[in-house]
This record gives sequence, C-alpha cells and structure tokens, in this order.
Amino acid sequence: MRVCRLLVKVFGGFCLALVISPSDLSFGAETAKASVPSAKLAVAYTTVGAILTPVWIPLEKGIFQKYGLDVDMKLITTGPVVVSALIAGEIDIAAASGEPIVSGILGGAELTIMGFGTTTTPVSLYVIPSITQVEQLKGATVAVSRLTSSGAYILKVGLKRAGLEAIKDVTLIQAGGIPESFAALHAGRVQGAMLSPPTTYKAEALGFKRIWSGLGVEYPSLVFAVRKAFLRDSEGVALRFLQAMAEGIHIFNTDKEETLKVMAKYTKVTDRKILENSYADNSGVHSQTLEPTLSGIRNILETMAGTSPKAATAKPEDFIDSRLVKKLEEGGFFKKLAGR
Repeated sequence: MRVCRLLVKVFGGFCLALVISPSDLSFGAETAKASVPSAKLAVAYTTVGAILTPVWIPLEKGIFQKYGLDVDMKLITTGPVVVSALIAGEIDIAAASGEPIVSGILGGAELTIMGFGTTTTPVSLYVIPSITQVEQLKGATVAVSRLTSSGAYILKVGLKRAGLEAIKDVTLIQAGGIPESFAALHAGRVQGAMLSPPTTYKAEALGFKRIWSGLGVEYPSLVFAVRKAFLRDSEGVALRFLQAMAEGIHIFNTDKEETLKVMAKYTKVTDRKILENSYADNSGVHSQTLEPTLSGIRNILETMAGTSPKAATAKPEDFIDSRLVKKLEEGGFFKKLAGR
C-alpha cells in the first residue's frame, strides 16, 4: 500500500491498474495514452560497446516514454566516478560493470544491484602477431580498461587456466577504456589488450590475434545499480526501468535491423560487416530475466579478494536486491515479452 500511495501522488487514479497488474505489458501504452507526466530519471552508462546496445534501444525507440519515464542518459567512462555520482544522487541508476559497484558497497556505500543486464561478456584478449598462445604472455604487458573491470577479470581467468598469474607473471596496465586499450596495443606500448566488439574488428584488420575469449565465463559486465534509498522511495520507477531494459534486450534479440541502427549511432561504426559481427558476438550474453545471481557476485568478490580483505569474507547476498525482478517474473512479464 505504501507503494500505491507513492504512485497515487505521481500518477493519480492510474495506481489501481498498476497494483492489479504491475508487470502487464499494456502498462506502458496506457500511460502514454493517458498523457500522465513522466517520472524524470538520470541514468549513466560507462562504456561505448555493442554490449550496451539494449540500454540505448529504449532511449532511441521511445520505450522509456512508453513506461512513463523521462530519461536523461549520459556517459561516465570510469567506474569509481559513476559510483560517486550514484552515491551523490547526481544519477539515479547506473548501467555499469559489476566490479566498481561491488567495490563501492564494500566501502560502505548504501547501494544495491537490482538486476543483471548480462551474465557473460564477449571481451577478448588480443595480442601482437608473434604471440600465439596465452602461455607466451609471461613477462608481457596487457592493457585493460580498468583494473576493476570485466576485462581484467576475464584476463585473470584466462591467465589462471594457462598457469599464469596476473601482476606476478603478466603486468596489467589501466588504459581507461576499450579504445584506449586498443590505442596502447596499436602503438606498441603493450603486447596484449582486452577488447570488445566492435573494436575487436579494428584490431583484427591490423593483424592482431585473438587468443582468449570471455564468452562462457560468468561475469556480470552490465548491472543496474541504485541507491537503496532510491529503491525504497521510487520502487515503481525502478520497476518500470527494469521493464524498459527487458524490452531493450528483447528487441536486441529479435529485431536485428533496428538494433544495428542503434548500435551504429552510439558506437560510430558505419561498416555493415563490423556491425553484424558485433551483433553476432553479443548474441546470447544478455539476461532475458535480469536476475542478479549470487554466483556472479561471488566471481567479482573472488577477483577483489587479493587486494581487499573485506571481499574475501563478504556475502554475495549483501550486494543484490532481486525483489523487483522476482515481481516481474511472478507477474508473467518476461513470458509475455518473450511471446510477442
């Protein structure tokens, strides 16, 4: 009832329909028809890569408006900065890699992860032509976007499987982003770099080789994080944001042409082949139910345990709040979306 009272304040008599069926797909259309004032929402994403396309689709295709949201979306390229912006209330929701969010919570930030956008990632290790296998990287230097990024985690997994250890056997440098990592590789400052589509195709065109892929390794490279206070006070808004994200993922999976248009706009890639390859590489990496998993958080904590004693003893369940995703699941939202 508390949620209802909040929504009555914002949406007037429409609250009754929302309470009866909070996950009904018709909700967005009814909101638009009723010309109800939209709830303003500040959202930030942290990288420009094809994997983020489902986040951009709702903005480009009017899906946020359909769900009664007026979204101001911005790019904040570093994890710690987006965490700081989230804590300060400068943004309401962060679409970011899981590790900086987990790190912020470990540091005492009153944040939580309400959904996973992905369960794995197509980030891959590209190297100079003279290197043909991961074992040859001993003594080499590899560029990653950030030391607390999905790319860094995937690299550590790959090195471990080859009997190597990050930092001890292979030097990692923090480049600042995927384009910067590629630039370091291209300039010869490093022997390897963790890259994601479509940058991977630029690397291949110049003769660099992929020797390790993160596909299949569980890691939430895209999560939806909020302040606990925001989730408490604006639960209805957060719920509708998750609906829009789920619809963005659905369109990504079912409408290739529209997806490629959005991908091209944000990545600035015009080559059709590169766009199609990027689309194919990201097929299947997104979570259709947005469920935040304990195992995904556990993997993040494992990578942080070497430098953060708190991470070694932290409980994964303390970093997620899956109530809204479960509400959508129980209400049949995801099944209805999949059946469209």
